[in-house]
Amino acid sequence: MLENRSLWDTATRIHQLLASAGVPHAVAGGVAVCLHGYQRNTVDLDLLVRKEDFDRIRTVFEKNDCIWDADCAEFRTSSEIAIHLLMAGDRAGPDSEVTLPDPHGTRCLVEVEGLPVLTLARLIESKIACGQGNLRRTHKDYADVVELIARHRLNSSFGRFIHKSLRPAFRELLHASRG
Repeated sequence: MLENRSLWDTATRIHQLLASAGVPHAVAGGVAVCLHGYQRNTVDLDLLVRKEDFDRIRTVFEKNDCIWDADCAEFRTSSEIAIHLLMAGDRAGPDSEVTLPDPHGTRCLVEVEGLPVLTLARLIESKIACGQGNLRRTHKDYADVVELIARHRLNSSFGRFIHKSLRPAFRELLHASRG
């Protein structure tokens, strides 16, 4: 799956810790992109969690050698892998009407290589929403979407699974993936 063995080991270990603690979670971001079939470089682990679980997550992580870095709003493993927590219910992008789903529900998750991962539709949706209105992220997030579209040979009918506010951007990226 991932070329970065340390990151893969971290994703697996963190999943096992959270699953053992009964904390709903889902892999998002670059690791989710890799798990959905587009192999690209990524150096951190993005996890979708619920706000009400933060204190429990912090306790579990700190008991297992993960340190909270308040300045960067991330946890750091002993091997220096950053873990970013995305909160269910928060906006998926700065000006987006789309909110991040609750990882407790199974409608937004799929299991890939033993890990709970955002479904392809929710991942694409979050990437488009995050890329809109944030020029620093646009190119990387949109490139991820274009590559996922090409990898999965998606067509315009997949747009029905994407939030209506993001469908025009999805159609543009679909068109770009054919170029």
